[in-house]
Amino acid sequence: MEIISLTDEYKEKVERIVDESYSGMKIVVHRELFDLRDLPCLIALSEEQEILGFCYYRFSNNQCEIMAIEALKKNVGVGSALIIAVKEIANAQNCNRLYLQTTNDNINAFRFYQRRGFTMCAVRWNELDYSRKLIPAIPLIGDDDIPVLHEIEFEMAL
Repeated sequence: MEIISLTDEYKEKVERIVDESYSGMKIVVHRELFDLRDLPCLIALSEEQEILGFCYYRFSNNQCEIMAIEALKKNVGVGSALIIAVKEIANAQNCNRLYLQTTNDNINAFRFYQRRGFTMCAVRWNELDYSRKLIPAIPLIGDDDIPVLHEIEFEMAL
């Protein structure tokens, strides 16, 4: 597996994948609307140059935030490799913190991030009510038929 910065060669395909996974290229984080196309992105490629996953991120105040991450092939190290790569970039930028948000229904993500050294540091109760005002397509029901209500923040010190 190879981790590279998103290039024009893969941009359209990644955007199609994101559009299917996230209902579009726009996301709401911290009550702010972001267009993922405006952010740096890493992609994981197989030896055959197949896209295995992606990670959009941003820098702010000596911190690096993962904005969207997805492993298209599960349980083969794609997500871990993307986290390691973005962590290396954050360290090179002298960031002191790597963090991200997920929703309360994403129990698999809770397990995944904690096993990779992240700690839950904040819960924003009913935050998705506000997010849906900016992106009405955000589903009401998520993984395992759990209502999507809250935003959970995970962090790791760098």
